Amino acid sequence: MHFNQSIVKHHGSVAISYLAMLIPMVIAAASTIVIGYQVQLSNRAMQAADAASIACEFKGEYDQALTQSYLDYYQPKIDKVRGQIRTNSGCNMSLGYSLSTIFTSLTLSDTSFVVSSTANEKAYVTEDVVSDPLELVIVLDISTSMYGAINDLKAILKRGIVSLKEQQNNAQSEDHIKVSIIPFSTGVSVNNAPWLNDARTFCVDGTTESEDKFYAARTVANLDITHDQISVKLSQPNKWRESCSAASFTLPLTADLDQVTNTVDSLRTEGGTASYQGLIWGLRQLTPNWQKAWEVGPNRNVDKVERKLVLMTDGNDYGRYFDDLINAGLCDRAKDYGIALNFVGFGVNGSRLEQFTRCAVDPKGVFSASDTQDLDHYFSQLLSVQYDTKLNFGNN
Repeated sequence: MHFNQSIVKHHGSVAISYLAMLIPMVIAAASTIVIGYQVQLSNRAMQAADAASIACEFKGEYDQALTQSYLDYYQPKIDKVRGQIRTNSGCNMSLGYSLSTIFTSLTLSDTSFVVSSTANEKAYVTEDVVSDPLELVIVLDISTSMYGAINDLKAILKRGIVSLKEQQNNAQSEDHIKVSIIPFSTGVSVNNAPWLNDARTFCVDGTTESEDKFYAARTVANLDITHDQISVKLSQPNKWRESCSAASFTLPLTADLDQVTNTVDSLRTEGGTASYQGLIWGLRQLTPNWQKAWEVGPNRNVDKVERKLVLMTDGNDYGRYFDDLINAGLCDRAKDYGIALNFVGFGVNGSRLEQFTRCAVDPKGVFSASDTQDLDHYFSQLLSVQYDTKLNFGNN
């Protein structure tokens, strides 16, 4: 009997000890939960206040409905949480959340707690070029038929170059945009080309011939083969027969956009139309080996360079050279080098536009211009770099 009473007393003391430990454990658990809630509410209040004040500065005035929407958006998904716009003085505002819960009573604190955050941010808007570096080749028809439109074309191009300069400045990098001008008539000419070690002006033939026979497939295969490996056929301009221009010659890729403007100003019309020569030599401004031959400096990030070629003409080529080169895969080869092809037909017929479409593949890369106003519209699109608005935020 005495033994049983001892057991009962022992069980009673264990129960009392357990209860004595349980209460602090419950309080500690409740405190942990409350602290977690408070941290979450505090963080969300800070986020809501920051976002609302930035939106206020960006809009230029306080908007209570907009502020409330940020408060609602950041409100934690916890029962009995209430959001409140506490104060505001312009865009300097205090937003908070309050929470009433059983756990606050267990910690012997108030029946609710409140957290708030005050923010006054200033939003500064700057435009930064976020596009990749651009290498742009403009292949231009300077045949005799362009005589009546050449001055308008120059004005259009110079306006486009002004836009490129602005975008170059936005990029804050001198080599973000590089431009090449390839004028063509009956042929293409170069002057003081570094790969020739001769300062004179030459007509350059981009095709591969054997025994005076044109081979389209070999021409495509040799696209990036330079003069030191397979000699380029050269001749000097001859005023007595159509060959190439002695005054309007190739400008290699350059970041000096003033030099590009000067080249455009110097364009003179003469001769016939051989756009296939312009296309070949335009592509050779964008292929790796020929860029080295032209002594074009590397871009900052070779893998992310955007390469674009724009060819403008007002007529048809003589012979089947252009079609043969397309069929032999010249346009596909261009795409292998990551070159986007664009064509502007100025008053050309439907078959010429269809030819361009086969080469560009994407119909959006082919433009049909019926007058100089159309030319202005298309070149303003083509001579552009895509950039987004970047917001920089700083404390007021």
